[in-house]
Amino acid sequence: MNDCIKAEMEYREWRECPLWYCVKTLLRADGKMESEIVSDEKTKIPIAIQSLEKPQDGVFEDASGTTYYTYHQGYEAAAKQVAAASI
Repeated sequence: MNDCIKAEMEYREWRECPLWYCVKTLLRADGKMESEIVSDEKTKIPIAIQSLEKPQDGVFEDASGTTYYTYHQGYEAAAKQVAAASI
């Protein structure tokens, strides 16, 4: 297959199925907030899910605080969420 056609097909697939990045935000019981883009533990590479639909967000609560997992379309949007939570 022609490289140009292959690249075009990959681009169309990417546009039709965006990458969703997960942001983990911990609101600790003492009022402090921590936020990060979820990454692979070994490689430290951010984990992205390619899907037509946005993955479902999640909330978990324990004695140390409340953890929110939110999905954002594209790395830039996820980074903005981390920056906003750090203020």
